[in-house]
Amino acid sequence: MPSVSRLPMTADRYVQWGGHLLFTVLMAVGVARAVQNAGGSAVPVIVGATALCAWYLYGVFAISVRHRGSAAPWTLVLIAGWAALTLAAPDFIWLAFVLAMLCWHFVPLPGAIGAELVIAAVAVTAALRTDPVGVGAVIGPLIGIATAIAVTEAVHRVVDAAAARDALSQELAQTQLRLVEQEREAVVIAERARMGSEIHDGAGQALASIVMLLASATDANSPADQQRRQTVTALEMATAALAQTRGYLRGLEGPAAAPDPLADGLRAAVERVRRLGLPAELYIHGDPPELVEPLRSALLRTAQEALANAVRHADASRAVVTLTTLTDEVHLDVVDDGRGFDPTRPGTGSGTGFGLDALRTRVQRCGGTATVDSEPGDGTTVHVCLPLDQGDR
Repeated sequence: MPSVSRLPMTADRYVQWGGHLLFTVLMAVGVARAVQNAGGSAVPVIVGATALCAWYLYGVFAISVRHRGSAAPWTLVLIAGWAALTLAAPDFIWLAFVLAMLCWHFVPLPGAIGAELVIAAVAVTAALRTDPVGVGAVIGPLIGIATAIAVTEAVHRVVDAAAARDALSQELAQTQLRLVEQEREAVVIAERARMGSEIHDGAGQALASIVMLLASATDANSPADQQRRQTVTALEMATAALAQTRGYLRGLEGPAAAPDPLADGLRAAVERVRRLGLPAELYIHGDPPELVEPLRSALLRTAQEALANAVRHADASRAVVTLTTLTDEVHLDVVDDGRGFDPTRPGTGSGTGFGLDALRTRVQRCGGTATVDSEPGDGTTVHVCLPLDQGDR
């Protein structure tokens, strides 16, 4: 059978060669019987069979090189040649099975139905010439043609189902690739946000403090002793920030919030803003818990961020940090009397709002809550509550 448009070459090769073999065998049988049964010269029959074989080979070649538009006309001409040959020599009736398959495969449905009726009519006529009164002369060709149509349609359906399955598999593979890419992008975005948070809370805050100290130290109106102290403090902060950044680049896990316990870290944060000129106080109620690193880091980063905002953006004159430890919770409050802001629009003031967003994200990862209470002209209160369990102590 020739190459077809509906079946892929890889899946259709066995079907093709099976059709070629069947056509060859049936043609050989028809020629042998026609020569044997010829009352006179068998030359016309041999010439007709040769012409039909030549046309078949032409179609095989033409369609195999993808001239698929010629498949339907080639099939119809092949059927017409077979009909003429069969009416002259009924021994070629058996080719009706192959032609019925080709017709159903290559010819569009309306034309295929008409062509199948022609094949059936020619086959029945030729059969009645050999057996005028036999019921099998009518039923046999019809059953053979119907079987050919059913087999061809079954092959089409199987191949279409396989093609649909392949398309679904490719779509599924592409979807999986897209999901992997989206997951990778989400991981990159999350890591970028984490790195930004660490840089903002660590080196970013240190650099902002250093800028403030150097701006004051270079002010001609500042006393000489104050300029010297602020320069020394700026140098110490720059050294600490450099060491912190180097540790971060070595580990790529972010620097630890502080090497000391939580209370000492809070005292250091309060002392830092005092040296920047903001009077700040620290109150600790209850025994400071020995927290695991994520919880301790969240509390300390919250205090650092809130105090840094009070210095840089709030123009506060006083700040108070309160750490309260309960049985199953730890609370941190940072209150300043600065100019305040609208918490629903944190980026509309002098800040960007990035620090507060990072603060909330860090606390939420620890299973806690973070609230910011503020109004323009009425100061700011940052409150964090983290749950405690046996694993946190």
